[in-house]
This record gives sequence, C-alpha cells and structure tokens, in this order.
Amino acid sequence: MLKNRLMTVLGLLIVASMILAACAPAEPATGEAPASSEAASSEAPAATEPPAPKVMVACLAQEPSTLYLYSESALVKTFVLDSLYDGTFDARSYSYQPVLYKDLATFDNGGATNTALEVGVGDTVYDAATDSAVTLEVGSVVTLNQLDGSSLDVTVEEGQTYPTMQIVATYAMHDGVTWEDGTPVTTDDILFSYEVGASPDTPTSKYFYTTQTQKIEVVDAQSYMYYFMPGFTSGTYFVDGMIAPLPKHVYGEGGSNPLSPAEMLADEGVNRDPLAYGPFKLVEWIAGDSIIVEKNPTYWRAGEGLPYLDQLIYRFIPDTNALIAQLASGECDMGTQDAAFEGSLPLIRQFEAEGLMIPQVVAGTVFEHLDFNITPVESYAGAAATLTASDGERLFAKKEFRQAIAYCLDRQAIVDATTNGAALVQNTYTASDHPFYAGDENVTVYEFNPDKGKELLAGLGWSDTDGDGLLDNGAGETLAFEHSTRTNALREKVTQVVQAQLKDNCGITTTIALVGAEFFADGPDGMVFGRAYDMGEFAWLTGVEPPCNLYISSQLPSAELGWGNANNVGFLNAEFDAACNAALQALDEGTKSAEHAKAQAIFTEELPSIPLFARAKILVTGPNIVGVIMDPTANSEFWNVESFDIVQ
Repeated sequence: MLKNRLMTVLGLLIVASMILAACAPAEPATGEAPASSEAASSEAPAATEPPAPKVMVACLAQEPSTLYLYSESALVKTFVLDSLYDGTFDARSYSYQPVLYKDLATFDNGGATNTALEVGVGDTVYDAATDSAVTLEVGSVVTLNQLDGSSLDVTVEEGQTYPTMQIVATYAMHDGVTWEDGTPVTTDDILFSYEVGASPDTPTSKYFYTTQTQKIEVVDAQSYMYYFMPGFTSGTYFVDGMIAPLPKHVYGEGGSNPLSPAEMLADEGVNRDPLAYGPFKLVEWIAGDSIIVEKNPTYWRAGEGLPYLDQLIYRFIPDTNALIAQLASGECDMGTQDAAFEGSLPLIRQFEAEGLMIPQVVAGTVFEHLDFNITPVESYAGAAATLTASDGERLFAKKEFRQAIAYCLDRQAIVDATTNGAALVQNTYTASDHPFYAGDENVTVYEFNPDKGKELLAGLGWSDTDGDGLLDNGAGETLAFEHSTRTNALREKVTQVVQAQLKDNCGITTTIALVGAEFFADGPDGMVFGRAYDMGEFAWLTGVEPPCNLYISSQLPSAELGWGNANNVGFLNAEFDAACNAALQALDEGTKSAEHAKAQAIFTEELPSIPLFARAKILVTGPNIVGVIMDPTANSEFWNVESFDIVQ
C-alpha cells in the first residue's frame, strides 16, 4: 500500500526533487509459511498486546520563534499553545463559547451587571471622547457613558458628582484545572498573569490594563470579579475580562524559579518550555525540525478520555510542495493553513481523488493586506520617511498616494494569479458577507484604474518627466520603495505580481524584501510592529467582530502605548477612533451596525491599508484523521485539539 501511494506521488508531482529522496519500501516478506489452522487451534491464546500509541504529525509551514504567552503574535505559536493551554474562550461560527471558564458572563445569566455610578474629583473614569482613562480634576472636561446608552459631557466642579455606569463581570474557571506538575490553577495565577501583562517590561498593549480595567477582586480559588473602568462599555463584555493564567508557583515571588517580567521575556524556559495545563505537555523542541507534545495526565478533562492522541508532533516544512508530498506519503497527517495551499489546490484535489488526503476549504475572516507606514519611527530612514509630495509633506502620509496605489492594482488578477480562485477581493477589513459590513454603496471601492492612479500621483508631484516609463519627481528621484513580507509561498507570489503591476500599470518601482521571524517581532526591533518598513504585507487573523480596533490611535505600537499594539500603519484619525470605539462598545445591535459603517467609510476613504483579498482557510488531513474542523471564525484549526483522533 505504501509503495502504491508513493508511486502516485511520483506520478503527480511535477518536480521529482519535491518527493522525499528516501521512500519507505513495501513491507518485506517474512519468508515463513503461514501456520495451519490446526496448529493454531492447539496453541495457547496469545497475550493481548496493548494498543499502539496514537501519534499524529501536524506539518506547519513555519517554526514559532517563541511560545511565551506575552510575546509576539503569530499563528504558528497559537497552533502549539492550543495544545498546551485550554484557551479562555473560542470564537466559532460568529459566536463565543467558553473553554477554561465555565460560562460567558452575561447580563441574562446573572454573570454580569451594569449599574449606575456617581463619580467626582479624584475618581478615575473612562472618557469616551478621548478613548482613555482619566482622573477627574476640577475643570476636567470629559464625556461619560450613561446606563441608557447615551453619553454626557461634563465640566468637573469641586464637590459635584456626575452619573456614569459600570459593568462588573464574574468569571469562574472550571474545577480541577491543574498545571502539568499537579499544582492547581487558581486565581493567584490569573492575578500573576495580569501583573506580568501590565508590566512596562512586557511588550503587550496596555489598553486593557490602563483604559479598560479598573480592578480585579478575587472571589475564591476559581473565580474573580472583573470591574470595567467606570464608563467603559463593550459589546463583548462577557469575555473581555477573561485572563489566561501563568504559573505563579514557578515564576512568581516565592516560586521555584522567580523571574521579573523582563527576565521572563528573555528566559529560555519561558519561551521554549511553557508549563501546560491543557491536553498536552511539551516534551521536546528540536530547533528547525519539530516540537513534540504528549498527553498530559493531569489534564482536567482526562476523565472524559481526552485527549484521544498520545502524542502530537508539530513538524516544520517551509516548502509547500514538500509538505504536500509528505501528506500524500503519509509522513504528515495534517497540513496547516499557513502552508498557503491556494496555489496547489489542483494538485491537492488530484490526491483527494486518489484517497490520499482530504482538504477542508472554508471562507474565513483572514484577510491579506498591504500596509503603508504612515507614521514611521524617528530612526527609520527608508522611503516611507523620506519620499515627499510636491508640498513637502511625506508621501506615505498622503491619502491620495495610498489611493493611487490601490487604483494601480488589479486585485482580481492578483487573486487569479496566486490563489487559484480560493480568495475573494475585499473592500475593507470586513468581508462583504459579514452582518456588520457597511455595504459597497457606503464605502469607497477602488476599481482597477491606473489612469486615475497616475493622475493622483501627478497631483503629488510624481510623473514620468523623462519618458523612461518610470515616475519621478522631476529632480532625478524615481518613485521607488520596499515591499516587505514574512517569507511564505503565497506572499512570495503576491509580492511578485504586485511588483509587476505597479511597474507596468503606473511606473512605480518596488524592491521585494522577504524577511524571517524579525518581520513580526515586537518593536522596537521588529519591522512591522517597530514601524520600520515602507509597504508591508501580511494577513490579519480576525474573528467575530469587525476589527476596526487594529487601526485606532490608542493601538499605535510605541514605547509609550506598548510595542505589542496592532496599529502598525500608524493611522491616527480622531473621527475613525470615535466611530470604532462606539461600535465596539455598543450594547445594542443597531448602534453597533451604524458605527461600524461609519468607521468603514472613513477607513476606505483614508486607506491606511489596502485589503487585497479575504483568504480561504485551507487545511489538509490524511484520510484516517478525524475530529479536525476548520471553523470560519476560529483563527487556529487546533481549537479542539483534544478531540483529534486517528482511525485505522
């Protein structure tokens, strides 16, 4: 059987070198004649052998650089952490399901309350006008959200109080959750995790700690009350205060290996051997090859027979064709979405017809985009910081420049050339079938129109003055900048198509930079989140809510606000901030929909980022793998890894 499968691989793959050089031979004959039935019946019954361990190999296109909870964001890191931790909650099929916690904390089930509150001088409150927490002083002018959904503008006076509201949610973890060393997971671990995340030495967004949260009160070992900042509202209040634990008994004061937040960020054990409380525990990380996890005997759901697998091996295979070959040969049981299978779908379908693999293709919330570095760090000296318009302002800061780039690109042709149709052109950061999409009629749609693009660029002082087919500023400088991305099969294709289109359609020169893990590293050292690039390309993993918060001013990656923030484009627009925050904080669907529409209209007009297309989420499994489900709004396909199984 194995020999037949390998012959099929040899017949279907175009390049023979993509097939593994050492193909396993067919099972050798033993050279012994079968025993007769009479002889067999006279022998004593053979002892029953224990079942062979269930070992599954999941093949990833990239290797994570760290597994530390409070380090850089990366999908491949999530793949592994899903096996080591039970997530606080899952976002599946445009809804939320609790995981580590017993239930969502809603107004309806009594898990949360929203009550009126009086505030005055000395109180810290959420100011809806500035999207920040402020301490009230005499003369302070603030906008306070009210219990009925309205807002109230006040000028603070001594001795006066003013009405606002406060949401308090109670979150309770499941009983019996323990770390892999047998120590119970408690609210001490929640508070420790909160303190580490809030530390200025931890590169997380500080919005959660300084703006959203007032305080946390422990109820007992498994539950706590989470107090939102007075005046702060959120449409996802029922999960917003759920915090993932960190092992205080190891890294906290008095622990076996106490570390400061700065030390945790650099510690080898924290980054490469995190203590697990989920279905699996890490047993080995072979750099450049694999991460091996095995069944965690202290898993709190072990009594249900979970996980089904005994061992899970995450193997790193950056070449998509080699990964497909190993799927077909049975050496990989699963290929993850980061492998960019779009370009290989015809081949995968052929293998599917042979019964060698099963692809899952679903419409997802992942969108590929081109980001402009509108607000580069002061130390950056690339084109985003130095190219100027005819009025002397930075070119990348001009919305007309960004609009021109959009007009110069035929995005449908990009989809056709790079994804085999497994993608959909997207106008904004929300898919067109999302219930909160504003509608084509309410956003700016950039149809392919290179003449319009060149007209806008000419208005900024860039045209072909010497007739060489390339745009220049009339002073000997050509319009050229760098297009950077993390090395990835799909993005390598996209960068090449974008490069050709910009040059052929509008006379713009780009240099492609394919970058390793430093592309996504937290600032100030990383490129994207260190705001040290010209035009960057990657995919945002979004979820149930339209992700306007990726572009709000308070999410600017910086030393002041936190290098782990998401607004790497440096988009600073007060009207957008107001609409986005109103949408995210709205407790009623009508307000939420209207404010999301406002935010999308502003975004598409200003265009800090060009959404290229919504990517299909594609994973591939072997025919004997069950329980793997690619969900549209679950970012990682390992969301239910404890239920993965192998059938014979």
